[in-house]
Amino acid sequence: MHMMPTEIHIPLLIFLIMILWGLSLLGTVYYFHRVIQRERKLREGMGHLLTFTDLCTFVFDMRKDTMRLSAACAKLLGLPELIDNFTEACHEESGQKTSCQTLLEAMTPEADQQRMQLTQPNGAIGTYRVTNRIYYTKNEEIDYIIGILTDVTQEARREEHLALHAQIDGLTHVYNSGTVRRLLSDSMSDFNEYDLGAFLILDIDNFKKFNDLYGHQTGDQVLRIVARVLKESLRVNDVIGRLGGDEFCAYLPGLSSIGFLNGLCSRLNSGVTVAAASEGIEAPVTISIGATMLHTFDDFLTAYDRADQALYEAKENGRNCYVAKEAPSPEGTSKEKNADKD
Repeated sequence: MHMMPTEIHIPLLIFLIMILWGLSLLGTVYYFHRVIQRERKLREGMGHLLTFTDLCTFVFDMRKDTMRLSAACAKLLGLPELIDNFTEACHEESGQKTSCQTLLEAMTPEADQQRMQLTQPNGAIGTYRVTNRIYYTKNEEIDYIIGILTDVTQEARREEHLALHAQIDGLTHVYNSGTVRRLLSDSMSDFNEYDLGAFLILDIDNFKKFNDLYGHQTGDQVLRIVARVLKESLRVNDVIGRLGGDEFCAYLPGLSSIGFLNGLCSRLNSGVTVAAASEGIEAPVTISIGATMLHTFDDFLTAYDRADQALYEAKENGRNCYVAKEAPSPEGTSKEKNADKD
C-alpha cells in the first residue's frame, strides 16, 4: 500500500483551518447580532413602558448617560422626557438641577423603598415611595437603572393621623400620659441653665363628687374646659398632658422666675372657674395646682415628686389655690410661695 505524499496534507489542513475560522467568525457575528437585537428590543420595551404607563417611571442608561422619563414623571419633576448627558445636567446651574439631583438620589440602592418629599405641579408637597432596580452587565458594571416614584401622600397622612392619635388623649386633645411622660423625660435629660423652666401639676377639686352629682357627660365637659384653659394660657412650645383621671401637667421650658410662675398659676385658678361658668356648668369648678421651678440636676421623677408635694400642700390649704416652689439647691433646701385662696 502506498502512502499519500505529505505535501497534499498541508494544503488540506490549511483549508480545514480556514473553514473552521470562518464558521467561528460567523458564529461570533451571529451572537453579537442576537445581543444587539435583544438590546434593541429591551430599549423598545422600556420605551413602550414609559409611553403607555401613567406611573412616574424613569429609565437610566448608564453607558449612554441618557435618562428617559414617563410623561407623568416628566410633569412631576418639570423635566423633558429625554435627557442626554444626564450626569452633566445634574451639575449644571439651571432650573433642572434640583429635579435631576432628585432622580440621582432615587437611583441609589439605599433609596429603594424609602420615601421622599416632592413638590407637585399644583404646588402641594407630596410624599413618594421610591422603587428602583439596578441591572448589571456580565462584567458587573451598571447597565440600566429602572425606577418608579409612587404617590403615597394619602397613606403618609393616614399614618401621621394614626401616630398623632396614639399620642393624644382623645377626650381633651392634649398629650396622653405615656406620651407626656416620655416627652418630659427626654426634655429633662439634658438640661442647661438657659432652658430650665418650670413644671406644674393640677387636678380638679372634688372631681369624683362632681361626676357623681352631675354625671360623666358634664364631667367630661369640665375636663375639656381645663385642657382648653391650659392651652390658651400657655405658650406654643409648652408641653401639656393629661396624666390620668382629672390630673394634668405642664412643662414650661425657659420660664425665668418664680414670679412668672406665680402669675401663671393664679391665672389658671381663675381662668378655669370663669370658663366653666361661661359654659353653663352649674356648680363652681376650681382646681388646685402644685408647681416648681427646675434645676439642672432635675429629671421627670424629681420634678414630679416636688410638684406633687406642692399640690398636696395646696389641697391642705383648702383647695382652689396653688403652691409654687423655688428650685432646690443641690443641698436640698428650697423656698416656696403659698398663694392665698381665691
